[in-house]
Amino acid sequence: MAETLIDRPALVATRPVAAGGSGVRLHERAGLCLLQVIARPGQTRETGRVLGLDLPDEPNTTKTVEAIQIFCLRPRDWLIVMEDPEGRAGAVAVEARARLAGHAAAIDQSHGRVVLGLAGEGSRDLLQQGLNVDLHPSEFPAGSLAQTGLAGIAVMVHCTSAECFDLYVARSFAASLAAWLVHHGATLEAGPVP
Repeated sequence: MAETLIDRPALVATRPVAAGGSGVRLHERAGLCLLQVIARPGQTRETGRVLGLDLPDEPNTTKTVEAIQIFCLRPRDWLIVMEDPEGRAGAVAVEARARLAGHAAAIDQSHGRVVLGLAGEGSRDLLQQGLNVDLHPSEFPAGSLAQTGLAGIAVMVHCTSAECFDLYVARSFAASLAAWLVHHGATLEAGPVP
């Protein structure tokens, strides 16, 4: 019998106090399915065909197909992110695994990673305090992706628009990362990311 997975917010246990009115807002994004797909050697094209997606093939590149965000993590390795309001994350992975048999592995990352949304004027400046990646808009425009460290925590940074970023972090480090962001000027807000 399959277990029912319960989507629990990662930031419930800790509520960092806002460190000022910088205008930078921090939210935990809920209701997402994060599916990692790793193709077997020589099966990249077939994996994309089975999924019905044109998969990017260069690491740290992104592609948006309708409401699906695709991140190329490494050659033959993608993180596929989609809205999942019904909490079917585990079921999506099971279905993908069955369809991809022989071509690729499909692993549910929805309960292992947290997506923190950072928005507002000054978001780039705030992030730049802890990143060794040049976040200037000419170097890191909307759609850019970096797998790096922020405040000593492994994080995937995705620029969604001029002053908005999604930060993908292991669930066990989400509260620590949120506390660092709040300490450096973000305001933690309840509710969905705008």
